[in-house]
Amino acid sequence: MSNILASLSSAGNALDIFQQALNVISNNVNNSATPGYATQSLNLVAQPLVVTGGLTGGVASQGLQDSRDDYAEEQVQQATQTLGLYTAQAQGTGSIQSLFDVSGTGGLPAALNSLLSAFSAWSVTPNDPTAQQTVLSSASALATSVNGLSNSLASTSQQLDGQISSTVSQINTIATQIQQYNQEREQTAQPDPGAEAQLYSSLDSLSQLTNFSTVTQTDGTVTVMLGGGDPLVIGNQVNTLSVVDSVNNNPPAVNPNSPPTAHIVDSQGNDITSQIDSGQLGGMLDTRNNVLASIVGDSQQQGSLNQFAQTLADTVNQILESGTVSSSPGAASGTALFTYDSSDATNAAASLALNPAITGSELAPVDSSGVANGIANQLASLGAAGTTQGNINGMNLVQYLAQIASSVGQDNQTATTNQATQQQIASQATTLRDQVSGVNLDEQATDVLQFQRAYQATAQVLTVLNDILDTTMNMMTVTQ
Repeated sequence: MSNILASLSSAGNALDIFQQALNVISNNVNNSATPGYATQSLNLVAQPLVVTGGLTGGVASQGLQDSRDDYAEEQVQQATQTLGLYTAQAQGTGSIQSLFDVSGTGGLPAALNSLLSAFSAWSVTPNDPTAQQTVLSSASALATSVNGLSNSLASTSQQLDGQISSTVSQINTIATQIQQYNQEREQTAQPDPGAEAQLYSSLDSLSQLTNFSTVTQTDGTVTVMLGGGDPLVIGNQVNTLSVVDSVNNNPPAVNPNSPPTAHIVDSQGNDITSQIDSGQLGGMLDTRNNVLASIVGDSQQQGSLNQFAQTLADTVNQILESGTVSSSPGAASGTALFTYDSSDATNAAASLALNPAITGSELAPVDSSGVANGIANQLASLGAAGTTQGNINGMNLVQYLAQIASSVGQDNQTATTNQATQQQIASQATTLRDQVSGVNLDEQATDVLQFQRAYQATAQVLTVLNDILDTTMNMMTVTQ
């Protein structure tokens, strides 16, 4: 009699466990599209069957287990971090590239060519007031074009600053979400599949923004560390990040009045910018502090656009001031055509202007040898191949200006190509991860059939045991 009752208990317990397994499968199917969710399964173990010892066998549950693979998760996170880097670089350099007219038919290249053409026309009729005025007008237009490009680059810098600040805010928000998960995990002994799905979804989002690594502690909480080891989340503590724009003084600034550099600092005020070398934040910082700084300048470099503006002004002014307005004895020396802020090397482009004191009659076409158009010819040849006046790094002004645009274009092309390649790598990593830990509906359907049959079989066992018990009870009643 006791064996029958024990068997009934064992079968009833098996029914309950099979129902739990079916509930887990239902939860898997319902969350098949949930970001970060990993397939769950009930960990079943067979109970010992020893008839003589009263052990009736059956099945027992030892909790849930998921199919999440830490290595696959890490591969997806790393691939996503790199994709975020290239994506931000492609977008940032694309914005900068759009400010340059590589065709030479518009923008600053066209303005430079117009001034050189004006010099050439002036060399033909050096005393013609119209030709002189054309030189002044072209010089003014060129200065305005340089100013406009400088202002546009400054605006792009401000836009990047805003994007960097927004990205840091997103990182802090995600860090808070991970902190909340840790707090809940500390209070519960068993992992929650839904909470874990939210955790890994948050980590996937964080991967798009910055580079980091994670360590799962023995209590189930997750520690998140930035690339250089600076902690972002430890247990229930968040190391909030912030953005500071300042002139870099380490090493001491060569250009103390230069445009500031974007810095990322932790909650202790430590500069951790160098640790952020991937993710969208890493790409933005690289574009802001390296690509853009190489053009507009920073504490250590003048910037290519400023170098162009200063060299242009110094070269043209020097040539003009070396000549005279006519070949008559005692004729006045030439006057500078351009002015700029010489106190700040990184402000040359923004401050470049036509000398407000110059008039057309003060342009000096006569060189020191008395050639009536010698100075005008020198100015007209500044863009010619082989000229040495006004050269920068072995390039004349036209070539150097083209090289600035070409360099940005190359940066953009490289970033765009890397982005396309990395997108495929990230997609492959995600696919492999999903194959390991994602919900396979076909597998879930197969498991449903298996547990349904197990449930039906166990229910049949219960029916048989119940019939045996009824028969036994009736026999006992008759005997009495």
